[in-house]
Amino acid sequence: MFNRFYRTDESRTCKQGDWGLAIAKEFVLAHDGTIDVESTPGQGTTFIVKLPY
Repeated sequence: MFNRFYRTDESRTCKQGDWGLAIAKEFVLAHDGTIDVESTPGQGTTFIVKLPY
């Protein structure tokens, strides 16, 4: 999910790719943090970003 050009639905045809989460991951890692995701079908998705103080 955090890789460049990751697609869950092959019918999406964005030629530029989906870079949002890949950029977020690189930003968080550059600051010695972590990024994770929790998802429950039908209830939603939560992205958890932890950065050091």
